[in-house]
Amino acid sequence: MSPVIRVDVGWVLQIQASISPLNVPIADWGALEVMADRHKFERERGALYYEETPSRAATFLHTALLLRPFTDYNLVIGWGCTHQYMGLSGQPVQAKDEELFDLAQAVRSQEADLRAVAQRLESWRIV
Repeated sequence: MSPVIRVDVGWVLQIQASISPLNVPIADWGALEVMADRHKFERERGALYYEETPSRAATFLHTALLLRPFTDYNLVIGWGCTHQYMGLSGQPVQAKDEELFDLAQAVRSQEADLRAVAQRLESWRIV
């Protein structure tokens, strides 16, 4: 079992600073907080709701696409966080651009939920 990595808003902002072509302003600090904290939601004290690494990692992309915490580049930043989280968890992923764009469109149109994003991450794992 891979380690559970817990990150915060500062971690998301570090990812943003490293991959955004511009200093993209925050559009919604509350949404940014949700993006950072959703992966560690607990059913009860000590029992994570999102037990599997791909489910926890999927929260970053899913939340960024739906809540749009940044004024722009939500897909890029959400994917950057997801990609980094999977890598830090020892389960690196690689996606083709068109696959990622298709997934993003499905999430934005609410045709793909968090479970679908996690399943896609699982299929993109590098073995």
